Order: sequence, then C-alpha cells, then structure tokens
Amino acid sequence: MASSESSLGIIPWNPEANKAIANVDENSRPEGGKWAVFLNAVRTPTPGRTLDQMYTGLGRLAETQANRAAYALGLGPQVVSQKIKNYFGEGEKMVQQLELLRTSVPSELEKKCLKLMEYALPKESANMQYQAFKNIVDLITLFPGLRLAFLRTKFLESAPAAEAISRLWDRPFGSPDKDWEFWQILATTCLTHDISVTIQKSSVSALLKCQQEEDLSLIEKLLVQHDCSHSPYSNALCIRYLAGILGFPGFWEHMDSIHGQATNKLSSRLIRVLKDIGVDILELVPTSEPETPFDYEGVDLLALNLLTGVLGWFNKLDQKDWPTQLWYENFRTVVQLLQMPRASDLLPSSSDYTSNFEEMILITYEEAEVPIKVHDQNQTTDPPNEHHRLVLFHP
Repeated sequence: MASSESSLGIIPWNPEANKAIANVDENSRPEGGKWAVFLNAVRTPTPGRTLDQMYTGLGRLAETQANRAAYALGLGPQVVSQKIKNYFGEGEKMVQQLELLRTSVPSELEKKCLKLMEYALPKESANMQYQAFKNIVDLITLFPGLRLAFLRTKFLESAPAAEAISRLWDRPFGSPDKDWEFWQILATTCLTHDISVTIQKSSVSALLKCQQEEDLSLIEKLLVQHDCSHSPYSNALCIRYLAGILGFPGFWEHMDSIHGQATNKLSSRLIRVLKDIGVDILELVPTSEPETPFDYEGVDLLALNLLTGVLGWFNKLDQKDWPTQLWYENFRTVVQLLQMPRASDLLPSSSDYTSNFEEMILITYEEAEVPIKVHDQNQTTDPPNEHHRLVLFHP
C-alpha cells in the first residue's frame, strides 16, 4: 500500500513552496528557478544523493501544482478557513455570531472546523498540514470562542493535553523543517494555553470596552503575559490575540481615556517588538546561522489593525488636537519604524499602510550611508558592495 507521503490527495497551494524548491544562492548559481535543485544534483553527483535531490525537487514541484489545482477546485485548508470567516461576517453580525458561540456551536460551523482539523492530520502532505496549522492559529485568535468548536471535533476529545495534540499531528519521519515545527507547536499552544482559556471566557463586549477583571483589562493581561513569558509561542499567541481585538471596529468606537491608555501601551509594546525583529537596522551582519522561525504575519496584522483604528481617530479629531493625545508620540514612532526599509520586507501590509499618515505624522529625516550589494545576473561571483547615501527618518 502506498504511504501517505505518496498519496494522490490534493494539496493546498503554498505560494512559498517554489521558493523552497529553488532555494539557491543566485550569486553563485545564476540559473535559479524551479529546476535549480535538479541541476545542482546533476553537477555535483555523489552516491545516492543525485536521485534523492532530483526526486525531492520534482516531488515538491508536483505538490505545488497540485496545491494550485486544489485551490481552484475549492479544496484545502485556506478555502475552508475563508468559509469560516464568511460564516462570521463583519461588524455587528460578527459580534452577534461570537456571542451566540458562547452558548452553543452550530453544526454548520462545527463541520467546517472538523474539516480544517482533518487537513492537519499526518495523512495529508506536510504542506497541507503546515497551512492548516497557520489557519487554525489565525481563526482562533481572530474569533474569540472559536477554540471551543475545534476542541469539540472528534480528533481532540474536548480538552486534550498539548502533548496529545502534537502526537496526533506528528509526521511518521519527524518534522520536515523548523518552520513546520514552529507552526505545529504554535497551533497546539493556541488550542491548549491558559491565554486561550482566558480569552474564551471573556465576552466580546468586555474585550471591546476594555473592561477590567482583577484590576486589569484583557489587553493589559496579554501585555503582561507577553512581557513575562520566555516562550516564543506564548509571545506570538499574545500578539495574535491583541491583533484580533484591535481588528474589531467596535474597539475604535470608544475614544475615552481607557482606550487611549490601551492604545498608548500597545504602541509602546509594538515599538519594542519592531526593534526586537530589527526593522530599525540598516545593515545586517552576515551569519551562517539559519533564521529562527517567527510569526511576522502576526506582528504585521497587529500593526495594521493599530494603524487602521488610529487613522479613524485622526479623522474624528481636530488637527490641532492630534499632538495632545496620550498615545500620539508612541504611535508616531510606530509609524516611523514601519517606514524603515526592512519593515517593507518583514511587515509589508502595515508598512504600506503608513502612506496614509504622510500628512499627519511629523517625521525627522537624516542621511545614512548604507552598503547595497548589487547583483548582476551575468556574474557567478559576489560583486563588491556599493555604498549609497539614503535619506531616512530618525525615530
């Protein structure tokens, strides 16, 4: 019987898959593209490796094509995820659906969650699982209370331990790569962590009004957890939940001091996160160490939702009152950091959105000399660095 790895099941399209197939140094091998792995294997043959690399590369190429076909046919975790989002809708309808979810899980929604959980099982391809993990994290943190619908699926038996879920999702021959492992653990954390339990117990209205429980609002609790935790997974989960809360239009309907203080604290924390991931660094030091997996999409979403909400506040306030707001200075720094060159690569959505603030945020500029490596497709060796003077802001 054929193994699950060679099954003919349809695989969800992952736009990053081609990058993984052709992950070659363009300066040393100018013939990039989807056949790079095959060509490299032919050029540097060693016993057993040539065919292995060729079949691996061709297999991933076929998987990518199958993913695209699945998406076109309306299959795969991304499609199911979008159907769940469509079920909740937007605005007031979303709030109503989430409040109803606190009392019961509709069968229609439960079936969709079950389908998504099936895509996370090892009988599917690694890429299929990977996308399902990301969709599970995205949905649970966007829709407070949806976690219960996933826990009610037949695979999880209501309240399993994190180790049990990991075993359920483990592939027979181990994790394909560090990125896959990161999202598997993050999805497991999302289903089992105390943070998720706390969010599930809170009503949507309490989240939007920043109501305090035990002298802290839920936003403050998430910020404290993010500050105290040394786990990259719980930290990523906090960022995701904060992004989800700010994504509700109802949060920005309140312009009182409580929401002003919350926005100021969020801006301050986001400044620290942006600097931690290095958006303010102009020149990166080369390193042979592989990059540690990180949820840049979650940070991008948090920044985007913060920008979107505050833009609405700007439009409601008189221009002369902008600088007097408690959150203005920290928010201004957030905008400036998101306009740094590296931010456009790491956080494309929020970085692009800062163009809406060009006439609202005063920015101080300075010149900086930045080494830029110029690539010539006809060269097979690294060209010398060229130094260019760029005009950049000073945060």
